[in-house]
Amino acid sequence: MYRSLYHELSATGTALAAAAVCAAVTGAVRGLPPLPDRPSGTSAAVACGVLALVAVLEVTFDVRSYRAAVPLAEDVALPPDEPLRKHLFLPGLFPVTALPPLAAALAWEPWVAVTPLVIAAGWLLQATTVAVWERRNGTLLWRRSVPLGSWEFATSPVSRRPATRTATGAPGD
Repeated sequence: MYRSLYHELSATGTALAAAAVCAAVTGAVRGLPPLPDRPSGTSAAVACGVLALVAVLEVTFDVRSYRAAVPLAEDVALPPDEPLRKHLFLPGLFPVTALPPLAAALAWEPWVAVTPLVIAAGWLLQATTVAVWERRNGTLLWRRSVPLGSWEFATSPVSRRPATRTATGAPGD
């Protein structure tokens, strides 16, 4: 089980690292390509509109799945809270985000090397959505594994309430 916010931020960091490596390798092998011609206003407006529509739909469906998250049971032990700097890179995700654009940039068009930036923007949008949702609801959002290799969302309070104590100091019910 791990925090969803940390997962999204580490995926963003991994995609940014992949874009940097792809751009550096492509620049070293093929040289720096000239800037592409300026796109027409219509194609830029259509591209921005499509990206905005995809972002709105993605945020809408993400928030619906966050609302469906079940609260964690009181007896579930949360993982220790680690600093965010330990969660800025996912080594297993790096080859998946770096190798396809690198191969396409070397074989086809050098500008394909920066396509992981688009992926990073999507994950950063998801991280922002999670952070805003957690703040508004006063809960932390967790990803936990379920059978068959899938995962589901669960929530927990921002801080666990201390156990109730009796007058003698023994834990109460």
